[in-house]
This record gives sequence, structure tokens and C-alpha cells, in this order.
Amino acid sequence: MITKFPGKRYNFEIRVEKDQRTSAFSIRAISKDTGRYSSINNLNTILSELGVDNDNPKYNDSTWVLGVKEAERFSDVIKKYLASPRFVHYLERKLDEDRACGEWENILTDNPDN
Repeated sequence: MITKFPGKRYNFEIRVEKDQRTSAFSIRAISKDTGRYSSINNLNTILSELGVDNDNPKYNDSTWVLGVKEAERFSDVIKKYLASPRFVHYLERKLDEDRACGEWENILTDNPDN
């Protein structure tokens, strides 16, 4: 399931792919200017809002394999934050800083499942 949120300079997607026991969870930021995207769930801003231990290796990758309930809880938390214009403004500033340190290489194609 993909839940989309528009921002000013970025669009955001919460992605949760479930099977019977686990879920693949990620959050994407997509630059409106370039179409380039990055998974941002391991960004410190997101990690702190989710209350995860950033020293735990399961949260280091761009997609996290989680229990179904944990993925649903994280998705619910992030939905509330992305619905806040104030948080989105703050997050977009952090993403601008992140992109200034290195260009995002992933480019969206016409495939909506990317």
C-alpha cells in the first residue's frame, strides 16, 4: 500500500508491503524539480519521530522489514506528521540539506510501483 502526501518542494510516499508475518516499510521523498527520490526513513528527523534506536541495524537500510503491527504503527505516526504543514516545512529544509551533500540518484519512471 502506498499513501501519498504532497509537500511544497517534495512529494512523500509511505510504502507498506505486507505478507502474512512481516511488512516492508519505507518512506520516499520525491523532488518535484528533478523527479529524483530517496528513501528517508533512516533520516535522523524521521528516526527521532518514530522513536527508534538508530544504532539498531534493522533501521539502517532504506527499506525496513518489520512485524505487521510495527509497520502499521510507524505508518500511522508518519501520516500524522506528514499531515502537518509545519513538520513538512521542517522536513523539506532537512531534505534540502541532505541533497546538498550528495545528489539523489534514483529517478522515477512512469511505473507507479517504483
